[in-house]
Amino acid sequence: MRSEKRQHDRQSFFKYMPLSTAKIVLKNSTLRWSSPTLLNDPFDVPRELFPDVSEQQVSTAFAQMLVHELKNPRDNLDELAPDIIEIVQDMRQIFPSGLSSEINLHLLNLMSIAVQTTDVLSALQELKEHWLNSLDTKRVICVSEEPDIISMWNHYADCYKGIVLEFACLDELDSVWLLANPINYTDTKPLTYSAEGLAELASRNNCWATKYLTEELMRIKTTHWAYEKEWRVSTIMNNNEEGLYSDYRFNPNELKSVILGPQFDSSELPTIISLSQKYPNVRIKRAKLTTQRELVLEVIS
Repeated sequence: MRSEKRQHDRQSFFKYMPLSTAKIVLKNSTLRWSSPTLLNDPFDVPRELFPDVSEQQVSTAFAQMLVHELKNPRDNLDELAPDIIEIVQDMRQIFPSGLSSEINLHLLNLMSIAVQTTDVLSALQELKEHWLNSLDTKRVICVSEEPDIISMWNHYADCYKGIVLEFACLDELDSVWLLANPINYTDTKPLTYSAEGLAELASRNNCWATKYLTEELMRIKTTHWAYEKEWRVSTIMNNNEEGLYSDYRFNPNELKSVILGPQFDSSELPTIISLSQKYPNVRIKRAKLTTQRELVLEVIS
């Protein structure tokens, strides 16, 4: 039966790691979930929201957004915040024939001044502080779609000497992997880097804005990283925890394969076999580089 938690149709994911890490994972049946502040890409999950955005930029961008809604009315207002919907509807009644260039400029100036007298700017500061304080409590784990990405073996599995673990997405266990979402690889900056982005977020309803900040923002990376084919699961650390990472247990039945790297030290094989014995579904495989510069997997146990 398909789990209600399942958000995709994938059957498994892969986690690249050095041999030393793999031994700990296999021994303890735990995986490390980290705060976004520990991620290796400094342009990943933002450390700060709306950096270098001034109050004047915010008020101008917010006013421009409101005028844009009046000049380019959308058919469906459901995604907008209730107060924005009310403003747009009122202004449509006041200007049923649209806005002339002269009225547009005058309205833009008035709205820019009006925004500065509202709670928008104080709300911005509160949002920035809340985000900064919450980063340490967030937990993320990163996995990949494929076990044969050569650059991943090089970067994350100790220059081909490490291991890749395959975890099955099991509906009957409500596996956490069922909640994984793919990274959005894009060179378009997130909304949280500009005054215009803030205006967009502020204009949307709470459901849309919350989903963007808590889900979508957690999985946006530039196209330079697309080779990783990364997916993520994110959560919040437990109340009794502290620090920047947590080691959470996984069900032994979820471990499907232990894949040894092309440069794996064969003298370590007995240790890996011994550590793998408590995992009922596991197969041990070896990754090999062919003369055609391809990586293939062979079952060895």
